[in-house]
Amino acid sequence: MERNERYEVNSQGELIIGEPVTLTQSERKKMIENMFSINGWEYDLLDEITPSHFYIELKNGNLEIEKKIHLYHGNVRKEDPDRNREEKKIQLGINNDPRTHIEDGLIIGFYVYENKNSLDDAVIVAWPIEQDKNYHGNPSLRVNMRTDVLSAKNKGYHLDKTSGKNLVAFRPEFIYHYIDNYKQLQYSNKTTYSNTLARNRIFFGAPGTGKSYCLNKEKDELLGENCKDYERVTFYPDYAYANFVGTYKPTPYTDNEGKDLITYKYIPGPFMRMYVKSLKNTKTNNLKPFLLIIEEINRANVAAVFGDIFQLLDRDDNNISEYPIQASEDIKKHLKEKLGGNIEDYAEIKIPDNLFIWATMNSADQGVYPMDTAFKRRWEFTYLGINVNEEGIGNKKVILGTGNYKREIEWNDLRRAINDELSHYKINEDKLIGPYFLSRKNLSELENEQDFIEIFKSKIIMYLFEDAARQRRETLFAGCADRSRYSSICDEFVNKGVFIFCKNISDKFEINVDSNSWEVV
Repeated sequence: MERNERYEVNSQGELIIGEPVTLTQSERKKMIENMFSINGWEYDLLDEITPSHFYIELKNGNLEIEKKIHLYHGNVRKEDPDRNREEKKIQLGINNDPRTHIEDGLIIGFYVYENKNSLDDAVIVAWPIEQDKNYHGNPSLRVNMRTDVLSAKNKGYHLDKTSGKNLVAFRPEFIYHYIDNYKQLQYSNKTTYSNTLARNRIFFGAPGTGKSYCLNKEKDELLGENCKDYERVTFYPDYAYANFVGTYKPTPYTDNEGKDLITYKYIPGPFMRMYVKSLKNTKTNNLKPFLLIIEEINRANVAAVFGDIFQLLDRDDNNISEYPIQASEDIKKHLKEKLGGNIEDYAEIKIPDNLFIWATMNSADQGVYPMDTAFKRRWEFTYLGINVNEEGIGNKKVILGTGNYKREIEWNDLRRAINDELSHYKINEDKLIGPYFLSRKNLSELENEQDFIEIFKSKIIMYLFEDAARQRRETLFAGCADRSRYSSICDEFVNKGVFIFCKNISDKFEINVDSNSWEVV
């Protein structure tokens, strides 16, 4: 092979050795016009910003489509002979930085050999715009003749899946297919972010088992303690799709004359805000996770709140939504505004693999909505047992009762004794009392017995009386003279302490305490 020779692809689709051929600037400009004017499309060069950067408009009246694109282009030309002679490259020049138009910009190169001015013999090579590439340094964007151009010449269309360049090569007749699909092909929602934690996850368990605490702990592991790439929302019975995804709402504004007026503007909900942030991140090389936290997910009607977003929860092997949904016109306009590009780019949406959705729920609470099986199977459930993380509360001891009723009580011992009795009544585990039902903050801020008595009455006795043991008050509060009224039980608790309960509970605390000491260890 002579020094000026390289591997080329001829009109018959053969890989041969020959001298490279390139287009002049005017020839490339004419080929661009011809390529974009096929099949009823209209091409208009709006601005020739530089010789390698055109701002163009494309129209198709039959399809009622209009697109405006920043087109960065060059000749696919020979590399240095000391490099692999199967390689070619384009360079855009130091005055062209496609990163300024990453949402509506394309980088393409024209490869020609025989019949160089004929579209029929050309091959187009397209590269993704890389956020971290120094385009002002005029980098070489490379393509391989054997693996890329030869494949495109013979098959019509080639997608690089092995080299990491993520380029696409194709014959000119496929240009509009490429434009319709380049974001999925080259800016796929599949990132290189890897994590073994489930993308859709629900933490559930009895009240006080530390569901939010565990979720926050794993959030810090996922995002880092100081990371702000998450949003937290709490569901409630009237919460709706409009709150969660987004809707038009009246918004005040001031016109040019200084008058205060009202207009309607699309206001995104927490799902849409996190979706936009995570999707925008997939187009960079600084890939990272984003997290949407839903507290009390089953306090709302999840089927109504998620709506068609429910379909996106099915993730494929790459943790991307397996089944896309059609975006409404409102959502398409919002995504175009936030992410740029053309509105047709957002006809379908998928959840990217760097968006995590985690939630908490307690199925035993009053006033919760049931979840159907189809919804549940799209989540990974993390169950927190009734005694999980009880060591986090530690050895919290208190003095309850007066006179012969005075006993030193450890909070976890009392909680376990109550749970044992509730279990004896065949009450479901998710109605039992977790170690954090009285939070660490509740216990750490107590200064004397009276503080604990008040919080025990308002939290534990109230919960047992109104909810968990509602049908077993007579048995559970057997130590009380009046078991029908919450106020009477609270009054007796001040004097009797644990002896307001049945003997199965009170007999577990047999040692009388003479000391007047108060201790929270």
